Amino acid sequence: MKPIIILAPLAGYTNIAYRTFMKQFGCDLVVSEMISDFALIYQNEETFKMIETSKEEHPVAIQLFGGSKDSLLKGLEILQLKANYDYLDINLGCPVNKVIKNNAGSSWLKRQRNEELYDTIFNIVKMSNKKVTCKIRLGWNEEEINVVETCKTLEKAGVSLITIHGRTRSQMYSGNANYELIKKAKEAVNIPVIANGDINTLEKAIEVLEYTKCDGIAIGRGCLGNPFLIKQIKEYYTNNVKLPLPNIEKQIEYLKEHYLALKNFKGEYIALLEIRGIASWYLKGFKNVKEYKVKLTQVNSENDFFNLLKEIINNKEIVRN
Repeated sequence: MKPIIILAPLAGYTNIAYRTFMKQFGCDLVVSEMISDFALIYQNEETFKMIETSKEEHPVAIQLFGGSKDSLLKGLEILQLKANYDYLDINLGCPVNKVIKNNAGSSWLKRQRNEELYDTIFNIVKMSNKKVTCKIRLGWNEEEINVVETCKTLEKAGVSLITIHGRTRSQMYSGNANYELIKKAKEAVNIPVIANGDINTLEKAIEVLEYTKCDGIAIGRGCLGNPFLIKQIKEYYTNNVKLPLPNIEKQIEYLKEHYLALKNFKGEYIALLEIRGIASWYLKGFKNVKEYKVKLTQVNSENDFFNLLKEIINNKEIVRN
């Protein structure tokens, strides 16, 4: 079977423009940024913009987070009225403090909350008019690795698919993803399990899928400035072909497409602000690009941006490492 390839949620990145742009590379599913249940309850206008979807990006999942059953169910009720999506993903893995302090994200992975977790997810599944998936981590910390137990709980609650990031909450994004524990979790349940963490090359994707025997992979940071990775993986598992990495001309073409997608959904001003923080990712893996990485963070107009892209393409000293 071909693996499921998911564009993992990334706060500040996986907005409607980026998801729509990435769909062309062959993502089987794209996932929104984290959506706060309380932001929905309080009718936050910015949050309502974050749950907008485009017709091109389906199937798409909206990822909801919250710290209690009541607030999550209230948020879901509003989400179902306001948004057009195909899957509901519940965030049980975010490690950042501002999420944890509200008992949300990977706070749900604390062993003492297992019964509460079951009750909450069971009721979400019962209420949801879409299939429910969950994103988790290995556990709260090294002393409390309970990924197998958590997966069994979620399966029992009626979840359709689980994505596992191969770190604990206490690790944040340090160290390496632990695929051994993802493999054990996959073996313990009968629903699809998706591996996530440190997948940034075709070779790594193949290695993780072969080792864990997971049903697919979710890639977040590994796709930043590297959208072609999705196409490489799809092509390998569809036609057994290993496509080479794109050259600088192709990378700049993708960067321009990304910018134009942002402009289409957010307007030129916001698109320029956002692309300044993203553009340098597209030069990763190339020699003689240091000055351009800096210049890309300083562009003040679309014309300046396009002229700089032309300058990069015309610089024959820019080659892959």
